[in-house]
Order: sequence, then C-alpha cells, then structure tokens
Amino acid sequence: MKNILLTTFVVIASTAAATTYARAGDRPQLVIGLNDQPAKLEPADAPLSVDMRVTYSVFDTLIRRDYASEQTAGHAVLIPSLATAWKRIDDRTIELKLRQNVKFHNGDTLTAQDVAFTFSKERIFGDKALVPTAKRYLGDVEAVEIIDPETIRIRAARPNPVLELRLADTTAAVVNERAYREMGVNGFKRHPVGTGPAKFVQWDDGDKLTFEPFDNYWGGKPAFGRLVFRVIPDSQARLACLINHECDLIVQVDPDQLSTISSYEYLKTEESVIENLQVIWFVGTEPSVKDKRIRQALSLLIDRNLLVQALWSGKTTVPTSWQISAFGDLFDPQRQDFVFDPQKAKRLLAEAGYDGGEILIRNVSGYYPFGDQMIQAVQKMWQNVGLNVKLQMVENVAQSYQPGRSIGTGSVSFLMPAPEGLGYALFEKGGLAETRHGFQPSTEFKKLVGTFYSTADGAVRKTTYKQILDYLADEMPATAVYMMPQFYGVSTKINWHPIPNYPLDFRPDRFAFKVGE
Repeated sequence: MKNILLTTFVVIASTAAATTYARAGDRPQLVIGLNDQPAKLEPADAPLSVDMRVTYSVFDTLIRRDYASEQTAGHAVLIPSLATAWKRIDDRTIELKLRQNVKFHNGDTLTAQDVAFTFSKERIFGDKALVPTAKRYLGDVEAVEIIDPETIRIRAARPNPVLELRLADTTAAVVNERAYREMGVNGFKRHPVGTGPAKFVQWDDGDKLTFEPFDNYWGGKPAFGRLVFRVIPDSQARLACLINHECDLIVQVDPDQLSTISSYEYLKTEESVIENLQVIWFVGTEPSVKDKRIRQALSLLIDRNLLVQALWSGKTTVPTSWQISAFGDLFDPQRQDFVFDPQKAKRLLAEAGYDGGEILIRNVSGYYPFGDQMIQAVQKMWQNVGLNVKLQMVENVAQSYQPGRSIGTGSVSFLMPAPEGLGYALFEKGGLAETRHGFQPSTEFKKLVGTFYSTADGAVRKTTYKQILDYLADEMPATAVYMMPQFYGVSTKINWHPIPNYPLDFRPDRFAFKVGE
C-alpha cells in the first residue's frame, strides 16, 4: 500500500513545474519537510518537538551545547554563544560577559536589559508570569543583576550546579524586550524576534513558515537564501517531496523508508538517537497495579531488545536506567534497571497474588512513531504469561487521562544532560509522575530529592542520585522502553548532520550547501 501511495505522490509532484531554487545573492533556498506545524514560536513556552525544530535557528542562548564534541568527550560540552565567557561567583550565581554588537532581527542591539527581561519574574519566574510554563524547564532564578552594559549575573534561589546547563537549553533563548512588549506574548508567539541566523517572514497556517537569512548574524552569513518549513503531516508525502527535489530535508522518516531514500544517488539518510525516552507509565493508585511487585513484573516482561530490532531495525538503544552518558560523573554504566527477566516476573506476580484482574492500557493512537506497534507488542508479551491486559486506543491525550486506566504511554525528554533534566517528569513535586500518573513518593524520597537539589557537592550528588534511582527501580512508577531515534532524508547537495535532540540547526558552522550544487 505504501508503494502505491508513494508512486501516486511522485507522479502528482512530477507533473508540477520543475523545481527552481529562489536565491538571495548566490544562496539557494532551503526547504524542510515537517511532520506538523509548530504550536507557537515562543522558545520558553513548553516547546513541542516541532516548535524546537523551527525556533532553534531563530534564537540564540547565552551558552550553547557543543554536540559534536560531546560525542567523543562523553559528557556535556558548553561553548560561548551570546555570552563570550562566564564564571561562578558562588554555588548559586554565575557571571556572564555578553557578546558585543549582536543584532536582533528588528535592528536592535542586544543589551543586558534584554537578557534581564528574558529571565525576569515578569516573563518567567513571577506568580503572574507571561510564560508560566517555562519555570519547569529553567528552574528557579531569583534575580538577574546588570553589573555593567557587558556583564550580568544570574542568581538561583538555591545552590544550583547545573545553572550553566539550564542556560544552554533551548527554552533559555534570549528574546528582544522591545518586540516582546510591542507585540505582547501572543503576538510574539506568531512573530518571533531573535538573534539567530533565520529571520521570520511569514506564517501560512497549515502550509509553511518562511524565514530569510539574517545577514547581520554574529556567527556569520547564513548559507541559505531563504528557509522554508513546509507542513507535510503524511510521511509518504514528505518522502515524495524529497524525491522530487521539492524538499531538501525531511524529518521523522519511517525506518522502512530508509532503503528507498538510499536508492537515489542524490539523496542520503541521517539518523540520531535523541535524548528522549519512550516510556510506559504505571498508575500506582489503580488497584490492578497498586502492588509495586506487579509494576516490577510488568517491566521485567518487556523484551526491549526485540522491540528495538523489530521496530527500529536495531538503530536505537535500550537505556540502562533514568540516565544518559552525558551525565558525566553521575552516569553509572553498571546500572541495569530495565532488564528482561520473565522468570523473576512470574515469581513477583505469584508473590503479589495476581488474580487475573483486568489491567487497562490507554494509548493515544498515532501520537508517537511506532508507538501503537510498541504498546501492542508489549500487550502481547504481558498476555503471554496470563495477564489480563486490555488495550484501548484513544484520539487525544485528554481522553487517555480519564479515570480507569492502569497504564499509559508517553515520552520523557532529558531537558539537559543532568538528572535535573528529568525532574519535571519523575521526581519533582508537581511533576508528571505525581500529577498525571498517580505516583505517591514517600517522605524519605522527597527528602532525597531535596538533598540532591540543594547541594553542589559532586560526591553527595552522585550518592544521592544513586539512591533516587534505587527508589525508582523499586517503586517503578514508570519504565523506559528505548531511546527515541530520529531519521531524516537529506539531499546530497547539503552538508548537515542532526544533533541528539529535536532541534534542527542551520547556523553557518552546522550547515552549508556543497560547492557547485
């Protein structure tokens, strides 16, 4: 069926006029095929994956992650961006030197006041903040102090050893205060003004978003003459767009499309295992999974390696725990919290006295790549040992949260390469596990989390995070299935490689057209 659909799309596209590339000077147009359109272009407002794919080239952060160096370093590597240098004043405060003569897209020069507004109580951290969702990503900034026109200090409310990492997150992008106030937060969401290489031009709902090169970009002249993000929800239509030279890069390629792309000499594939986990949530307040031994057994019955091979052709990995190697010293390579052990699972079920009660899964259909196939396969693994597991497919997230479900599906992103990057989901007060999935952590666990968040001592953090992981492995509020992979189809005329995250980077040091193309 897919081959038929693909042929249809190719024929239709081929009847159109031959593709021409609009040029700004000697630079070709760059066209990206997205799977959806962004919800908004305010970088700090609970960004979706498709939001980040667009905004990453529109805005800059003070500090930037050097993903290329991290591949060999094995830990987070930070480099200058809008800040040329930074230093610790104490365990709560960081002082940064701002890059001079940086221009915003509206012609304004970047000032310390723009940075102060970006991280202000008015915009993010106050009780009536313009973007209240941002606080969960950026932590608790107590104050931004302007020392002089080139120097600022950002102070956290408590000891914060990951403040630099938070400032490198996409949600920490610096915004233009004047444009923000003139347009208001809702206007800014539709007409962003940043310092990045892509300057907003137009948003055609359901069709495309258009940007022009910002030739005053402090990092050099962008390689593209115009940047267009086309909204193409159907994966076969995106593939046809690429094959017919109408797209230069497409996202969210299905694994079974990779060989088709590779069969064309003018196309190539790129892939990246991103810092995001496909997870299964256990609603511990539901009687059917209230006993933690049943939750442990359900996790032990998942053959993750089989799922990785069957769904992703082995092109992703199974996590060892709630951690990634970019944690550096806090990463424990010896942990194995997500193993396949059906015999132990059967013993736990017997000990728990499982009596055949129904266990209801709710899954939002089509929400995640291969998410439906994953949970159907897991359901079968559970049924094979006699568990009475029912699967209900629903249309949206709101339906999935209705009372009665024992299990839900989801994903968890590492918002930064540190345990705090998972806190919003797993162990912070008011996090997803607690508010959406019935997790009821003990007083002792809350004290552990409090200790972890209140110290900058590396040894204490390492010991405490091990205890946090031990508790999560025992209570099992959720289990991870695999790291989420992303596949791209790319024209061979461009030099571009993905990062291990959702954003697409088209800065001059990350993207270029090949000479003569």
